[in-house]
Formats: sequence, C-alpha cells, structure tokens
Amino acid sequence: MEKSLTIEESLLRQVKKKKRKRRNKRIARFALLISLIVLVVFYLTSDMSKVKSLTVKNNVHYSDSQILELAGIDYDSNYILTMSLYVNYKLEKNSLIADAKLKKDLHGGFTIYIEEEKVIGSLKENPQLLLIQGKGIENISNISLKSIPRIGAFSDEQLLRLNESFENVDSKVLTMISEILPHAETYNSEMVRIVMNDGNRITSSYDGISLINS
Repeated sequence: MEKSLTIEESLLRQVKKKKRKRRNKRIARFALLISLIVLVVFYLTSDMSKVKSLTVKNNVHYSDSQILELAGIDYDSNYILTMSLYVNYKLEKNSLIADAKLKKDLHGGFTIYIEEEKVIGSLKENPQLLLIQGKGIENISNISLKSIPRIGAFSDEQLLRLNESFENVDSKVLTMISEILPHAETYNSEMVRIVMNDGNRITSSYDGISLINS
C-alpha cells in the first residue's frame, strides 16, 4: 500500500519537479542554441555561402575585372557578409566613378551597376592626366583605362572649351574616338579635328562638337 505523503512532502516534491522541468528546458534551449551556432558557422565557412555569380553593368572605361578588384569581391566572397553599402562606398571613392550600386539576387548572385564620370580623353603629353567633363584635368595614375581618346596639344583655355563642348556628347560616342586634335582653317583658327577609331575624320568648331552624336 502506497505511503501517504504529508502536505510538506507533497509540496517539496512538486517544487523539485518544477525545478527539474525548468532545468531540462534550459538544457534543451542551450543545446538548440549550440546547434544553431554550429549550423551558422558551417554555412558561413562552406562553399554554400559564397557568391554564385558576378555581373558588372554600365561600365565604359573600367573593365569588369577592374570594377570587381576595386570593390574587393570575387567568387570567394561571402554572400551574406558582403555589405552592399560598404562595397558602394569603396567604389565611389574612385574619382572616375560617380555612382555605384551592388544588388544581390535570390540566386546568390551579385550585380554591380556603375555610373562613370565622362572621360573626354587623356593628354598625349601625359596619359595619366585625364580631361573629365565637368571636373577638368585630374591625375589618374593607379589604373589603366580602355577606350579613351588621346587629346592633342591644346592650351589650357582650349581644354576648358573642350570640357564645355563635350557636355552633351554621349559617353558611348567618346569610346569611338581615337584622337581629339587642335585644328585651324583660314576662316577659323579655333577648330577641333576628331579622328574616329575607323579612321574617319571630323572637323568642327567647338560649338558644333555635340553634333557628332548624330
């Protein structure tokens, strides 16, 4: 026959039972937390966490590989830990990049959208000196750029006029130009000769340069 418990014994047993349940719950929560930490660490250190595709869009003078190098990302980059705002900041520190946006897709890919400054050309006498529309002459010595016209021996005043004249010229048209040279005719000593990549030559006044868009 089961021995009857006193009130004190019954209460003590209930207290112990509740403590045991609370302890078991704490152990279960701790075990779950450890499991989650292990899973997160495993994911972050495995190939599953790495970026699956890298795409660069709208770049003209920078190559895709140059943009990725400046952004500091590659196929070993972690999809989750790569912060878009920080990548944008790193790219926009470059004087030839006006705006940059890194976007992530649901398939593990990165796409970088670039807006470059409009580079009118590099000076023949010093190719590191670039004429940048709206900004003037800047020394860019840390990177080699593609599709940039060579600018002949213009005076400082003429370079200012070139800067203004190319304001409405499309950047894609500029990539089709090989050389921009000072030129003189008997009726106008202040003209510009534009040599295209295909060898064609265009002679224009400063005011008429924007017509090359057509």
